[in-house]
Amino acid sequence: MLFARAPGLLKKIVLTLLLLPALLYLGKVGIADFLRLEPCVYLDSLMKGQVAFDAEAFFKSRDRLLLARTWDADNPVMPEYLGQIAYIRAQLVLANPALQVKFLREAVEYFDAAIALRPNSCQLWGSRMVAGSFLLEAMAQVGRDDALFRQEFSAIKLALRRASVLGPWEPSVLQQIVRVGRSHYGEFSAEERAMIDVSVARAKQLGLRI
Repeated sequence: MLFARAPGLLKKIVLTLLLLPALLYLGKVGIADFLRLEPCVYLDSLMKGQVAFDAEAFFKSRDRLLLARTWDADNPVMPEYLGQIAYIRAQLVLANPALQVKFLREAVEYFDAAIALRPNSCQLWGSRMVAGSFLLEAMAQVGRDDALFRQEFSAIKLALRRASVLGPWEPSVLQQIVRVGRSHYGEFSAEERAMIDVSVARAKQLGLRI
């Protein structure tokens, strides 16, 4: 009797073994999504000016996103928001350029990680560009390293080009391009300055504040 049932039992065992990795993966993704939901909502509201800064909620959000990332390392949302957190922390310590540099290096690392997972996001390239520009400003206050400046500015130029191509009419991206473009206009190539000029014109067409 046992031998008669063996083929069907074997099929069930094989099917279970095949489904198990997928079920485990879906479980990990589900836990990560649960962990990131609250901090992402809070950070979105904070960046839109809809809620006041709350240190406890802010750092709790960071801890939960770090934990969520351990469950789902392939999700670009976690490094994207961790990059935003690092960028906000840099804004909170304007009187301490050295600490700003630390936080902004962290921000660009997170944005780079997110871009590696979602390379066609104009918002990510825009955020990377702005964080890099802010980093150069902070670095200038603690003593400019020409080699590091060239390396970071090269990354900013790449981000400018990618953001321009991927989000030619995206309002937030246009504002970022205009902001960074005006800060370093003379240092960009003629082709890059043309991209900036086009972004300025488009931003004006859309009635954006620039």
